[in-house]
Amino acid sequence: MSMDIVDTDPRDDETRAMLRDAAARFVEREGGFEARVAAAAAPDGFSRERWRAFADMGWLALGLPEDCGGLGAAGDAAVVAHALGRSIALEPWLAHVGLAGPLLAALRAGPDGDPGGRCGALLEGLAAGERMPALAAWEPQGRHDAFDVEARATREGDGWRLDGTKTLVLGGGAADVLLVVARLDGATRDPHGLAVFEVPAGAPGLARRALPTYDGRQAADLRLAGVRIDAGARLGGDADAWPAIERAIDQAAALACVEAAGTMRAVLEATRAYLQQRRQFGRPLAANQVLRHRLVDLFVDVEQARAISETAVARLDEAPAARRRAVSLAKAFVSPAARRCGEEGIQLHGAIGMTDEVAIGHLAKRLVGFANLLGDEAWHLERLAAS
Repeated sequence: MSMDIVDTDPRDDETRAMLRDAAARFVEREGGFEARVAAAAAPDGFSRERWRAFADMGWLALGLPEDCGGLGAAGDAAVVAHALGRSIALEPWLAHVGLAGPLLAALRAGPDGDPGGRCGALLEGLAAGERMPALAAWEPQGRHDAFDVEARATREGDGWRLDGTKTLVLGGGAADVLLVVARLDGATRDPHGLAVFEVPAGAPGLARRALPTYDGRQAADLRLAGVRIDAGARLGGDADAWPAIERAIDQAAALACVEAAGTMRAVLEATRAYLQQRRQFGRPLAANQVLRHRLVDLFVDVEQARAISETAVARLDEAPAARRRAVSLAKAFVSPAARRCGEEGIQLHGAIGMTDEVAIGHLAKRLVGFANLLGDEAWHLERLAAS
């Protein structure tokens, strides 16, 4: 059976084509299933050595402001996201580079700029691999609504006091600084009246419980009880923080869709190889026409997911309404397609697909986890309807 899959894009310029080739080589050389198993056994749940390699290759600087050590644009970050999705990497690239980085950049570019230069310093540290900031926005009662915030920030002396609870902080277990979203005023579900605060991971009064997610990523729950920080810890000045938070979440969601498309491609490649190698009644399973048709359906899902995801990334700099629509269209399409792809891969592998000893089960878990990450299908459809 012939089904060639070429990992190229005719729209690539020379720089992006080189980045795509380098990412593909890295996945082939160091992104195998054995590397994932070894990384999962590390104390942090990912490889610190590979994280340093990401910094050396410039992957931690992608899409960040150039005057803070950044390189390229969101489209370049998408190239790496796709490669990391193919290798189901455990390193928290999406949490730090795809989510926290864009938030810091948006706050820095806001109407009040970057008082004290804290956003710029964190961005420089992130790009160099020296800092790992994580966004602590979501709370248990809010589910996917990041603006549903009960955590409070109150003035106390010449600083701030933070109280509240945060859940599922992506990359929060290994983060050295937390970007905590807290309410200054307004009702719990009011998008206005929010601010972002820089909180050191070891701040007194901050309790952090690291936990693995279903698909092997690392997250954390936080409890802030009288956490005191200095006056300059409010990032982005006095401007309303919600527009910057929403834009960063949209960028992370778009990159997560690209990453999922990479994982879907890995499912297709693994399933095709298994059907070609596994023999039954003297011939490979791939000779069965029904199974060939199911592979073709997988291929269509993979290509559609990649196309709509890359379109969302390309529209991140458009007006907020257009950006929201493009991101929610992508997430609402890719979430069910990803879940369906993972389930199909397991079915076509048979009973072995239910074990942890082969990659397909881990690929399927990553896709199921993605379906609920940064808003599930229903949430994004409601967002589209509201717009």
